[in-house]
Amino acid sequence: MSDAGAALTELVAVARERRDAGSFGPVRLGGGVPERKRTMHRRTHFDDIPIKPQRVYEEMNKAFGRDTRYVSTIGLSQIAAAQFLHVYQPRNWINAGQAGPLGWTVPAALGVCAADPDATVVALTGDYDFQFMMEELAVGAQFNLPYIHVLVNNAYLGLIRQSQRGFDMDYCVQLAFDNINTSSNEEIAGYGVDHVKLAEALGCKALRVQDPAEILPALETAKKLIVEHRVPVLVEIVLERVTNISMGTEIDNVVEFEELALSAKDAPTAVISMLD
Repeated sequence: MSDAGAALTELVAVARERRDAGSFGPVRLGGGVPERKRTMHRRTHFDDIPIKPQRVYEEMNKAFGRDTRYVSTIGLSQIAAAQFLHVYQPRNWINAGQAGPLGWTVPAALGVCAADPDATVVALTGDYDFQFMMEELAVGAQFNLPYIHVLVNNAYLGLIRQSQRGFDMDYCVQLAFDNINTSSNEEIAGYGVDHVKLAEALGCKALRVQDPAEILPALETAKKLIVEHRVPVLVEIVLERVTNISMGTEIDNVVEFEELALSAKDAPTAVISMLD
């Protein structure tokens, strides 16, 4: 146990010593943990369609700068973002209420916009968190509170689904259905709710992304739209239906579900690369 500030000061000092000595490797945690496991270099560069969520955070790291204020609440999206997004400043990772308050992301992001009108505000939610209080987007349109809302849509209650794995369950946490207002040829066929239409009906702008190569262009477009229209801009990214995010009870007991990065090209926005 230690004061967090004192511990981080010591850890950073050791990290700098190793960097300067050219031996910046993993800190030994003991317990026979495999070497690659200790480094925890998670792969983010996937070209899969539907999109893997790790690629979303890689592209967000490219699109947004050091002063970006991120707002999130709950779910696999919040857990994954905490692992992958680059956050540099105090109060720039705003976890709105910790685990539990579904839907708070939208009003919390609007509150950040009102409190700091010059800030770049980016909200992140899954589909159900968004649906819980999506009507608050109209408040953003009414009072000209512009922010970018990244919606990662897998049509699932993903965190509950992943938690149910331990009980060999997958019960009533699916949100997908065949929307009678979309055709089988449309990009969200089988994913249920049309979030783009909802956002537009509430007075906002909205984009949808299905191809990982289009994530960054969509985010760049969203940055222009919030300046032009001064309203929230939704960027919906259609994900693969089932993704498990790395978790564990201890730092040296994290369960990985994807192959780890083998080179820098597998994780191009990693803060420190020891892979090449």
